[in-house]
Amino acid sequence: MKKLICVALGVTLSVAALAGCTYQRSPDTESTLEVYAFDAGYGVDWVGEMLDLFADQDWVKEKYPNLNILQPITNDVSNFAESKLNAGERSNTIDLIFGTNLFDYAGPNGDLLDLTESVYNSPVPGETDESGKPVLWIDKAIGSYNESNRYIDTTNLSSESYYTVSWAAGMNSFVYNETILNSFGLDVPNTTDDLEEVCATIKANEGKDNGKYNEGYSFVQSREADYWSYLFPVWWAQYEGVSRYLDFWNGIDNDIYSVNIFRQQGRVKSLEVYEDLLAYSKGYLSLSSFLDEFMMAQTSFLQGHGVFHVNGDWFAKEMEQTMSDIISEEGGIDSFKTMRMPVVSALGVKLGIEDSTLSDIIDYLDGDTASLPDFESTAGYTDDAVVAAVREARTIVHSIGPNHTAVIPAYANGKDVAVDFLRFMATDIAQESYIRSTGGASLPFNYDLKEKNIELYNELHPLQQSRHDYFNAYEIYTLPSDRAFPLARYGGIKAFVTEHYYTTFSANGNQKTPGDYYDETISAWTSNKFNNALSNSGIVR
Repeated sequence: MKKLICVALGVTLSVAALAGCTYQRSPDTESTLEVYAFDAGYGVDWVGEMLDLFADQDWVKEKYPNLNILQPITNDVSNFAESKLNAGERSNTIDLIFGTNLFDYAGPNGDLLDLTESVYNSPVPGETDESGKPVLWIDKAIGSYNESNRYIDTTNLSSESYYTVSWAAGMNSFVYNETILNSFGLDVPNTTDDLEEVCATIKANEGKDNGKYNEGYSFVQSREADYWSYLFPVWWAQYEGVSRYLDFWNGIDNDIYSVNIFRQQGRVKSLEVYEDLLAYSKGYLSLSSFLDEFMMAQTSFLQGHGVFHVNGDWFAKEMEQTMSDIISEEGGIDSFKTMRMPVVSALGVKLGIEDSTLSDIIDYLDGDTASLPDFESTAGYTDDAVVAAVREARTIVHSIGPNHTAVIPAYANGKDVAVDFLRFMATDIAQESYIRSTGGASLPFNYDLKEKNIELYNELHPLQQSRHDYFNAYEIYTLPSDRAFPLARYGGIKAFVTEHYYTTFSANGNQKTPGDYYDETISAWTSNKFNNALSNSGIVR
């Protein structure tokens, strides 16, 4: 990854790197667009290439005959965007900021431009539906990202306004070594019990000559174990259902504000999966996971020293050179793909069906089998209700995308150009550009790459192909960022009072159980403390 691009202020370059653009810092006019982009796993090449395409559109040339796009400012400083927004109108000339976690600046009393009408409810440039009607930006965006970016007005929870835009679709799940799984004759697990059985089989063959893998470890991670935390809310939401999951972050239980949100069982059921998979005594997690820096751990995984690795859609781009090196040095590399998040097996228990039935229903919903299995819920659910619950669970993903937010300062001189660039980002032209630049990652818009550009799809690593397949097999629901909710931002609401709960179970000698986390959180959140959280969040009771 490129870590820093230095921008010389006040210098005009004679040759522009972007079509129709000159690189200069002044004057700051209405036809000048200055962009900042945070340089993380997706890189920053996508910004310049998309600005180039934007400047080359006929409608842009006509609307902005004197368009001046400055060289994008990029760095890997996590709080740079915040520092520029905090500097305010006197010191900040940036018109469009691609940063992370910028929800705190949203709202009618802040310095961000309201994008509700100018972007969300505006037409996507040059695109119409089958009837010839303009496609609206908000309709082309994946709905759950709109939900994540919707500004929550605590005095009117039904209001709908937007100040932020997500600039990465993302997807966090297990990357898996298909070659090793095949060598054991094992299928990709559909449920968390399936996953645990796979891990047990691999461990049972530790030290044996399997022809491919005899190390016994299922998971390779790093001492920076944060990626595991991405899985927790998925299993929680799968068990509770999306509506109940969102109720927690809104402070609602049975349609009223209540401290009883902390009694949601999905949080415990998710922790039980962590306990099953990461318990030190089971030995599924490689011991190097406690020692290795993340790039070392990811390289070890690609070299075949583990079967599953929790990561995201940036992995293929981030490890592109390493994969090439392994191929060069070893003459080849195993096949790696992105696994659809296994459904928490506790959901099957809740629905009154066997785990094998849960898995068979998933096969049907995935299109791997032609018909539903015969089953009867022992919990009294109708067949349709069971299938609907499993379908919803299968669609839920976690992504860092909702946290990757773009904003426009309301005082920006070039805000009109910035708005039009955000509108352009919804076009098919922009989707393809972003996919190419990021090695297969995608923007949060409905765009079926396999249908639109099969040649580009075929160029992608199977890791990304499998992710694109998933996004177009279902109407994916990406969980909103916790930071999008006032109770999390201002009230201190968290799933549990103890942080890093996902690392506890892998510790040697750990005595803490999921129930312990549940009980201590209920004890900590008294009614008075919860009411104070509601008050601090500005929620009217």
